[in-house]
Amino acid sequence: MSFPLQAMPAIHNGLDALWHHQYKKAEQVFSQLAEQGDAHAMYWLGNTYQLEGGMKRLDAGRILLKAAKMGDPWAMDRLDPENAFSFCSFWPCNSKWRDKALEGWKKLSKQGNGKATFALLLHKENTYWYRFTKWLPGMGQEKLNEMAIKAYNQGYQGASIYLFNNINKPVNKKLETIINAAENKFKPSYKILASYYSNKNNNLANKYLGKSVKIGDLKILNVLFTCYSNGWIYTKDYNKAYYYGKILALYGKDMSPFFQNTGPKEYRLNSRIPVPKQRELIIKAQIYVKNHRPYHYYDEFSQPWGLFRY
Repeated sequence: MSFPLQAMPAIHNGLDALWHHQYKKAEQVFSQLAEQGDAHAMYWLGNTYQLEGGMKRLDAGRILLKAAKMGDPWAMDRLDPENAFSFCSFWPCNSKWRDKALEGWKKLSKQGNGKATFALLLHKENTYWYRFTKWLPGMGQEKLNEMAIKAYNQGYQGASIYLFNNINKPVNKKLETIINAAENKFKPSYKILASYYSNKNNNLANKYLGKSVKIGDLKILNVLFTCYSNGWIYTKDYNKAYYYGKILALYGKDMSPFFQNTGPKEYRLNSRIPVPKQRELIIKAQIYVKNHRPYHYYDEFSQPWGLFRY
């Protein structure tokens, strides 16, 4: 894939491809931007290599080193030997990057970069002083929450989840930012709100659940399969379990124990549903998969290379 200079893709094009498991497309977009001197695109190219696995996972360190030398603080952080989510046994890690990453985040935060402000929050959270004063009034966690609010106001929607989990305010105040993030189409907020409302407000729970299903959120599809199979949260429904299970299978997940006669008897969904109904549900699942690519959100702080599981 080649883009003329006047039609150069934005980094979001690469991220959107990555979120929908289109690794080759993401790699092409990030490579093109990195060649034009975009350090953060180079950082994301390294992350894409890590997600693709195999030998590319080992080569990701070389790409991240390029990004770090270009000035990207997140790449520098990945090359810090104390970063538990890096492969420093194989990557060119060096402790010198730790202070350089902090300098980079401070500079970006002053320029209004919410993700940089949030990165500084996480760094402070891991210091002895903040751990020691975490729950003291006016200190520790309250200071961190102030930074999270600043990060959110600077545009980092993910800070809404941190605030939802940590802010010590009445429920309506805790919900403010995460509902606002959902309205801003921050997709990871959908499943959190669906879970929160699941035993409080069925209409709102179904609203956010529907949004998650509509975008092909793999975690929600897994949850729905498990819940309908076992009767957790929802009434046990083998038809719905079969449908969501088939979607996951079509996305590439090994669901053979549930759809083959060789699987454990208690798991076999095909023995619980008439064959004509199975065909109907398979067609329905195929239509869903045709219209919805699998979706999993990643950002600088989320798994598989960070702290949060969005």
